[in-house]
Amino acid sequence: MFTQSFLLAAAAGLGLATASPIMLQHRQTAAAGVQVVRLTSIENVAVRSNGIVLATNMNSNNLYAVDPDKKTSSTAIQVTGATGLSGIGEYAPDVFAVIGGKGIYKVDFSGGTPKSSLIKTITEAGNLNGLAVLDNSTLLVADAGKGLVYRFDVNTGAYSEAIKDATMAPSGGIPFGIDGIKVKDNVVWYTNIFKNSFHKVPIDPVTAKPTGAVTTLWTNLMGDDLCFGPNGKIYVATNSKGTLVEVDPSAASPKATAVGTVSGSTSCAFGRTEKDRNVAYVGGGQGVFAVTVKV
Repeated sequence: MFTQSFLLAAAAGLGLATASPIMLQHRQTAAAGVQVVRLTSIENVAVRSNGIVLATNMNSNNLYAVDPDKKTSSTAIQVTGATGLSGIGEYAPDVFAVIGGKGIYKVDFSGGTPKSSLIKTITEAGNLNGLAVLDNSTLLVADAGKGLVYRFDVNTGAYSEAIKDATMAPSGGIPFGIDGIKVKDNVVWYTNIFKNSFHKVPIDPVTAKPTGAVTTLWTNLMGDDLCFGPNGKIYVATNSKGTLVEVDPSAASPKATAVGTVSGSTSCAFGRTEKDRNVAYVGGGQGVFAVTVKV
């Protein structure tokens, strides 16, 4: 989302806590991520069923297609109407939602030649960033500027405020709060990048309204976006910390364990073919990287 130098300066200016050695554990086997392709400032990634990685950039409306086997990249499509792209998620087979500014766009690969169209503009949004797929017609969209989550219907374009909590609010003078967001088994997991915090909250599967209190997992490690692995564990990109960390959501006291290093890591998504199901594709300031994890 932001350059590494900016994030470090911002954190210092806000007096934010640094990662505790008790919380962040480095495996001796944590290796450097392998660069798949070099691209500038990748914001978010998703993986198609055919194994192609899709990558966004907040300064461009190009949705990039990355071939992990050939280690090549190309522009899959230019999303008309957007000036930059951020969160992305697949809500139907080979059909993706992607955030472009205040708009939510549909990018459809199911017919062969990709097509893009604007679903709806959230005119009152502050700064849309993270996106999670609740079901095949519903998205959860994080507004980092306003510190809340919208429930968004991809079929009608209807949206409403679903979750708002102090843990999602911007920190200090930087108008950016909740960043990454994902949902699984009716629990929303999210980061607040400038509060160095990671949280979860149970929700109603239909309304997306909270059904319980927010639980804070940590407040001392920067987190950008996140993804679920095939082993049920959560992986969080730590941006200026330069790592991909693994979290066991079933643990009584979850710890963050570094499983790979990627400079300026912003996001992650796991491969979908048999040969790369244990590979996390990580977006970063210098492109897309591959981190192999134990599953």
